[in-house]
Amino acid sequence: MSKFKNVVIFGASQGIGKALVQEYAGAGCTLVLLSRNCESIAELCAGLCAENKPAFSLKCDITDAKSVIAGVNFALDKLETIDLVIINSGVGGPNWMESFSSEQFRQTFEVNTFGIAHVLEVVVPLMKKRGYGTIAGVTSLADVRGYGGSSSYSASKAAASILLEAARVELKKDNIRVITVRPGFVKTEMTDKNEFKMPLLMQPDKAARIIRRGIESGRSIVQFPFPIVMATRFIKFLPNWIFDWAMNIARPKK
Repeated sequence: MSKFKNVVIFGASQGIGKALVQEYAGAGCTLVLLSRNCESIAELCAGLCAENKPAFSLKCDITDAKSVIAGVNFALDKLETIDLVIINSGVGGPNWMESFSSEQFRQTFEVNTFGIAHVLEVVVPLMKKRGYGTIAGVTSLADVRGYGGSSSYSASKAAASILLEAARVELKKDNIRVITVRPGFVKTEMTDKNEFKMPLLMQPDKAARIIRRGIESGRSIVQFPFPIVMATRFIKFLPNWIFDWAMNIARPKK
């Protein structure tokens, strides 16, 4: 069983988000599922309710501040209180400089970074008023450097990780836990677009189990798998000339 009674999950329709829905439903939580894909979350919600697992769903666009407000208000109406908010919405895909698009860059930030900001803007005052709460934002182990072909994704995840870290530091005094979730490669529709080899590729259900256990353990950062975590720590401090050489071998532009 989970120590959280009421859980809200943004980006609940597929991949890690969908697996987290199943994980927390199985742990006895009451859920609110939010996503732009209303058909998917409605179907998922109906399946849970058929198993006597309480769940509610609403279409929500995390890039739209008003839509996020509506989603949180919907959750409060259904749950009365929110114990845990998981911000999982994310986009990615190849993004090479020879065809670089500032519009694609902006759209990536709208979801991966501003989406988290929109949720924090709404949820933090509510949790402050209650005197406690937990917020978990999903970023990536790709946040440490600018990987070739992934400029928009890496930059947006780096910004998201820094945002969550600042929130964690500030909100600790208010009894609000902010957790940064940094997964490695997880098999989803998003990673299926990657044009490079993905070591230690993990299934979403396994990732969801690790995330839930990490959140419930009280850790401030949940990051996995361990070999990739250690590799990124090493990569972070590589001299530029070594990093550049390695990237040209690991991710050559076709």
